[in-house]
Amino acid sequence: MTATDETSAGPVAVRCTYHPEVETLLRCSRCGTPICPRCGVRTPVGMRCPACTGTAVRGALETEKLVRAGGVGLLVAVPVGVLWGLAPEWGFYLALLLGFGGVEAMAKVVPGWRGPTLQAFAVGAVILGIVVSRWVVARQLGVDLGEVNQFTPRLQRGLYLRLVPDLLFMALPIAIAWVRFR
Repeated sequence: MTATDETSAGPVAVRCTYHPEVETLLRCSRCGTPICPRCGVRTPVGMRCPACTGTAVRGALETEKLVRAGGVGLLVAVPVGVLWGLAPEWGFYLALLLGFGGVEAMAKVVPGWRGPTLQAFAVGAVILGIVVSRWVVARQLGVDLGEVNQFTPRLQRGLYLRLVPDLLFMALPIAIAWVRFR
């Protein structure tokens, strides 16, 4: 094959990285990723992919990627929740780890995607981490879940344990998850 044969064939259509159902000839002018007109961002130096421009792709996320992102979120949320329950005095830092660690791990699985579905999955993973932490704290204080409706003195002590800061620390990772995938 000669050099003229290679150039006369022309560019080959490939599938868009962000929309696999779309064939495209466009590529990001920075990293060369295949992009389509739906996800490409016009810049003064040409079309760029959402990852290079820092924008997010909105749209329907494939179920497989959504499940993978949710699984990764749970893999971070549960251990951090256990750690938060075992060391409640580190609540602020563990809340940050739960929020940022969980959602950024999810974002690595589905780069460039945002939207209400990912928000719901991220917030759900964070809430599960918080529930795990409270369950561990209750077990350490010797609070039986059957006592919750009786409001015994032991349960009152458990609820009094830094209630206001803990509520703020619980709201922090939820807000982080909500804002990250907005």
